[in-house]
Amino acid sequence: MNADRLTRRDALALAVATASPLLLGAGAASAQDEGDAVVLQGAIVLEQTAVVVYDTAVSSGLLDREAKRVAELFRDQEQEHADALIAAFERLGGSAPKPPEAAAIPGLSELKSQAGVTAYAIELETTAVAAYYQAHQQLQDPELLRTTAGIMANEGQHLVVLRESVGRAPVPNAFETGER
Repeated sequence: MNADRLTRRDALALAVATASPLLLGAGAASAQDEGDAVVLQGAIVLEQTAVVVYDTAVSSGLLDREAKRVAELFRDQEQEHADALIAAFERLGGSAPKPPEAAAIPGLSELKSQAGVTAYAIELETTAVAAYYQAHQQLQDPELLRTTAGIMANEGQHLVVLRESVGRAPVPNAFETGER
């Protein structure tokens, strides 16, 4: 259990670190596109990280059949998110960052149980919701706001499924902001 707690902290630290451009946002950016691009870059890294996390979980042998099916679905949805964000980022003149290697994601190789994988995923999804919540306060382009709102809603769906799978309240808040 202690290893699972460490893993959850690692997942949170990873997600915050990789999404730092998203969480920090455009702030003092001089142009709308520049500011939106900074937010998008952070979102891309976060989504790419989620793809790697779920892909690693699928191939780990730690998940039962149903959990594996869910992880495959979530991985595919995270990839769709990444693809949509990359396309938007490229339209703004950006070049997508490379996805992280599984070995570079703190705590991922330390997962030893389905419960640990689920706890890791819950922290990652919670951080994603928080990141998109912050992004909506910074993005300017209406199309990007629509896209990221849809992604945030899907991350919330992931949280419901994950929470239910471990017997937690699936919808503990009327307003989901990613706060713990």
